[in-house]
Amino acid sequence: MNQTPFFLAIGASALVLAGQVFRLPSAVIDAATCEPLRGFSLAFPLGHLLLTPFSALADWLTFNSARQDKILIVYLLAAYWVVWLLCRKPRPEGRSRMKAAARAVGGYLAYLAVVMGLLAWAALSQRPMARLLAPHPDDLVLDFHSHTYRSHDGRPSFISRKNMDWHRQAGFSAAFITDHNTVSASAEARQISRDEASTGYRSLFGEEVSLHRAHIVALTPKEWIDNRSYDGDPDGIRRFLWDCGTRLKALCILSLPEYWLYNFDRVEQFADWGAKGVEIVNSAPKALDFPAGKRRQVVELCRRKGLFMAGASDNHGFSRAAYAWNVMRVSGQAALGPDALEKAVSETLRREGFSAVRVAARVKREPAEGLAIALDPILGLWTMLRAFTWLQAAVTLCWIWTIACILALARPLFVQTSRAG
Repeated sequence: MNQTPFFLAIGASALVLAGQVFRLPSAVIDAATCEPLRGFSLAFPLGHLLLTPFSALADWLTFNSARQDKILIVYLLAAYWVVWLLCRKPRPEGRSRMKAAARAVGGYLAYLAVVMGLLAWAALSQRPMARLLAPHPDDLVLDFHSHTYRSHDGRPSFISRKNMDWHRQAGFSAAFITDHNTVSASAEARQISRDEASTGYRSLFGEEVSLHRAHIVALTPKEWIDNRSYDGDPDGIRRFLWDCGTRLKALCILSLPEYWLYNFDRVEQFADWGAKGVEIVNSAPKALDFPAGKRRQVVELCRRKGLFMAGASDNHGFSRAAYAWNVMRVSGQAALGPDALEKAVSETLRREGFSAVRVAARVKREPAEGLAIALDPILGLWTMLRAFTWLQAAVTLCWIWTIACILALARPLFVQTSRAG
């Protein structure tokens, strides 16, 4: 019997157990301070729990930034050959080098197929989702920024109701649908919420407006906003923010990654022009590269200017994991319909400003600067293991040893079959 799978299982089990020894105090943090959010927790449905090693890996892949994804691809492409070199045995007598190379390449192609299957499952499947649990009944858990198929970059099948189902399963009590330069799906979803008030979930009205090198999320505008009358130059942003505060009666949030990549030195000016909130977390891969130092600068700016902080799923229908949630204390929120809730959210944001929102986020490895990012796949996996509950760790150990036994038993059968052939 091949002993290699058991040696690998011992190493993997040691890592899982070490993660429990050095377990993090919470899997949910305050995105503004990076401190654990006491009282908040994650609930894992049975399907997510039973598939823990796969579900956790899929969640981890979802939360990787664009730069981390590039490094991870290099790791995945190289991993097979590293293991092949470590486990390689002398070439059997009589087997040509060409046949040995063909077997290695065939194995590599099969490995790549498995990897691509896992990536597709993580991004496209309807797998179970972890959901946030808030400690107080007046804690409104909401999303300020999400999309449907009505956005040019939305998943074609991601209709309004699927957006609502995604948010409900992730633990949100409400969410704004903010498609790019259109409000049709947002209006449709709000009407569904009016008609199905008994479900307890409310879809709210908004729009993401594309302007000159900037995206601005408008919450509860009085009407559809035609971006063409404001797009083209920085002065259009000034006019747009002014109109939102007067004629359109909308609350405007500066969205990532655009304000970071193109207008970071003008964020304070945007606040003076009328922006009321700033995203400090956005779950899109490019936005997850937002440097921690710049996030701290934005948090301090929000504190000085009385702006509210926001987290965004920015979901376009391509993931089954939520990375960030916004939590607001709204008295009696569970009993409010979508129209009353929109009014309560707007009033609370205007009245309380900086203290209106706590942004909750999943624990993850923040992208390192410079060449140090080469270690992020390893450190990201370690962070994932440290965030496991003891039950997740136990399920993972069961999977590790089940797979090890299957591999150890299957290899001799495969060798005998190949020799017989």
